[in-house]
Amino acid sequence: MADPPSGSRRDRGFAVAVAATVLVCAGFMVWMLTNLGGDRTTVWFDDLGELVAALLAGSACLAAARHASGPGRRAWALIAAWALCWALGEAVWSWYELVRNVPTPFPSLADAGFLGAIPFAVAGVLSFPGAAARGRARLRLFLDGLTIASALLSVSWATVLGRVYASGGDSLLSTALSLAYPISDVAIGTMLLVLAMRTARGGQSAVILLTLGLGVTAIADSAFAYLTAAGTYGSGNWIDSFWVGGFLLVGLAALRSLRHPVVAAAERGAPRSRLYLPYIPVGVALVLAVDEEFHGGNLGRFLFVTMLVLIVVVVARQVLTLSDNAELIRRLSDRERQLEYQASHDPLTDLANRVRFYERVTRALAVASPWRQPSSVAVLFIDLDDFKDVNDRLGHQVGDQLLEAVADRLRRCVRPSDVPARLGGDEFAVLVTEVRSTQELMGIAERILDALRAPVVLAGQCLVSPQGTIGVAIAETPQIGANELLRRADVAMYAAKARGKGVTGVYEASLEMAVQLLA
Repeated sequence: MADPPSGSRRDRGFAVAVAATVLVCAGFMVWMLTNLGGDRTTVWFDDLGELVAALLAGSACLAAARHASGPGRRAWALIAAWALCWALGEAVWSWYELVRNVPTPFPSLADAGFLGAIPFAVAGVLSFPGAAARGRARLRLFLDGLTIASALLSVSWATVLGRVYASGGDSLLSTALSLAYPISDVAIGTMLLVLAMRTARGGQSAVILLTLGLGVTAIADSAFAYLTAAGTYGSGNWIDSFWVGGFLLVGLAALRSLRHPVVAAAERGAPRSRLYLPYIPVGVALVLAVDEEFHGGNLGRFLFVTMLVLIVVVVARQVLTLSDNAELIRRLSDRERQLEYQASHDPLTDLANRVRFYERVTRALAVASPWRQPSSVAVLFIDLDDFKDVNDRLGHQVGDQLLEAVADRLRRCVRPSDVPARLGGDEFAVLVTEVRSTQELMGIAERILDALRAPVVLAGQCLVSPQGTIGVAIAETPQIGANELLRRADVAMYAAKARGKGVTGVYEASLEMAVQLLA
């Protein structure tokens, strides 16, 4: 039996790691809630569990860094430094509680490890490859980031930051450190949501796990700051399971990136769901602000200003969106007109093509007076003489140059109201309206023949003197139809070519039999 592909084995291994993480997190939280084994045993289990989880996350991130390349390598290395720096702070915390058997003071050297890890996390998130942003895209990204930051700051103030600030502290340092935890969490949350908006679909699973992991640890940080300010935090608290779960999720993100690396998303074609990411924290902030107003009785100056900034930024983002939509509509309209033009014109000569010419003849017959006999509408059918010889002797590129020169001369010969067209190959036609006499029509045909006979230099060295044969058909009545009028002009052209090249022939019913005999 053949061995399963290595990709399948990795997927199964990752699924096992996810299941193990869920079981460990659930077991850790149950231990914290039930105080299994007593206070001292729970403290040991708590401190060592957090330390091991941070070390595992750091090790997995280092493995991801070795496997990655470019910005991804630097990003995972910085995330590994974040986890290991936090583990160093936890080691100091554990030394106080487990070795010296005393409560960890606040502030302490442990806080240096915890807060010192924050810059590594921010730098790591910023180092991941993201979609290149230029011009208006960069402005959109800036406004989205400012929206997220303002909303998260409002959420943090309404839940943690405001209460930490109001409680003060034993010293200015302790107050600053207490505020640093939730503020740094706001910064990390902002960067994570911006990263999620700029990541390609293939690497989203790793980014989602990383976002969840850092987000869960941010919740634990904010809760730690809040409970510490209130004087109610102690090891063995159930919120410590959030640190364990957060670090294990970060480790899973690193493992996931081994198979699905984080890559930048294209600026266009990103999933529509990412457009809503900045507004998730906005919704949460609005709910908390309404709750604060109705139950707290007063928003407070800081929350009021923050919400005001949030509203201004959201309005600015929507104005930019409306402007982008207007620009998009304009471009689509221009593109639609361009496509319509391309569909109705010959790409080589830029003259009307057969479809467009047929439409114009039909329209001219429809508006022609039914009382005028003959009609004021006529068609000139032009066939280049010996064009095949030019292609065979000089090549198709030179032949195309000759067709372009013929088209230019045709434009200069006809009146502004006439419609020149290339029907295909070496066949051209002209729709003539407001014809006052047959003599006027023949004069237009002669001008075209004279213009075609002038020598033309092709490919910078080949001198060619083209000529053509023209068949003229006048609509006897507007009811004749475009197909019949074109057919008659074609018959007149073949009859004229039979008499000699470089001449003009006018359709008569008697030419039908002669052309059939020639065929």
